[in-house]
Amino acid sequence: MTPGVVLKSRFVLSDKSDFDNYVEYIDREEAKKEVKLNNKMFSLYQDYMSNPDKTTSLFTEKSDSLSGPEKKQLKELFEKAQKNESVMWQDVISFHNPWLEKQGLFDQETNSVDEKKLMEITRKAMTEMYRKEGLQHSGVWSASIHFNTDNIHIHIATVEPVPTRSRGKRKPKTLDSMKSQVVNNILNKGKEHQQINDLIRKKMVGHKKVDPTVSWKNRKLKPLFFQVLNHLPEDKRQWQYNYNTIKPLKPYIDELSKQYIQEHHKKDFAVLNKKLDEEVNQLREAYGEGKFEKKRYENYKQNKLNDLYTRMGNAFLKEMKDYASQQEKIDKNLARRSLQYRNLKKGTNAQYAFKKIERSFRSEYEKWRNQNHYERLQRNIEFENERG
Repeated sequence: MTPGVVLKSRFVLSDKSDFDNYVEYIDREEAKKEVKLNNKMFSLYQDYMSNPDKTTSLFTEKSDSLSGPEKKQLKELFEKAQKNESVMWQDVISFHNPWLEKQGLFDQETNSVDEKKLMEITRKAMTEMYRKEGLQHSGVWSASIHFNTDNIHIHIATVEPVPTRSRGKRKPKTLDSMKSQVVNNILNKGKEHQQINDLIRKKMVGHKKVDPTVSWKNRKLKPLFFQVLNHLPEDKRQWQYNYNTIKPLKPYIDELSKQYIQEHHKKDFAVLNKKLDEEVNQLREAYGEGKFEKKRYENYKQNKLNDLYTRMGNAFLKEMKDYASQQEKIDKNLARRSLQYRNLKKGTNAQYAFKKIERSFRSEYEKWRNQNHYERLQRNIEFENERG
């Protein structure tokens, strides 16, 4: 299978003639008519700026078609970069025309290309390259789209008028990211990826977060839910799906997720699988089936399904944590009330005893007071008798 997109990259040093010759080459009529992507794309550079009739296809970060003063300024920047011994990075993004036509960017009958879109994806790829390599404030690039019946391609050259490095080699991840930007923007992957992520995160996992397992409608899941809960480590900070201590419980957590999805999101899961299969097929067409290129998409579907089960598993574990915390709170309240009851009972018994003593004392006091009163009354009677 011929890949839809190929990225070829290299760099040249300031003392090479390629540095001088770059700008004119990228808009030569001879280059436009070339059929094969070959080494000439990197070596047959001429002074493009000296020919004002060949300007329409040269574009930059900010301009789709450079004016005379802009061309002059660009040439001066390239000359300054060469004088200051800057590296020049040369990239060629090449497309398989049938694939580009399938994406609606090329019409074979009219031999027309959506140049605006290709300029847009070039800018996004270069923004990514700048970000990865730290060239946001030092890099200058120019590019040109070349047309032929076999492979439409884009030439890009980048320099630093004031160099920040002497080393030309860029990180492999930088080139991978550039190519991904091209593919994703042509396939409109931003929108497609958002739909897949929303299906996983908002529709399925989002629904689970507000749907308690302990509710009546999820009664089938409750035994497994509590089985997992009862075997979790004491430290609740470890209650995360990818935490090492949770590893033995993962098959049971995954089974919980599987049963929940089957019960509540069977159709959503089918839609997700269909979208993931379509995504893999599109990426296969874009990148090809080479050993290295396959790595870009062969695990894509499984990675997304893993993401679903990770997020769903964490939703269950969060519910378990909340449930356990609530139960602990209830148990503490019960323990506190039990203690209060015991203390109250103890206090009640003490109060009862005190009142009993008080009543006894009062009784004794009354008896004493009555006795004194009786004796005093007797003495008064005897005194009155003696006087009489």
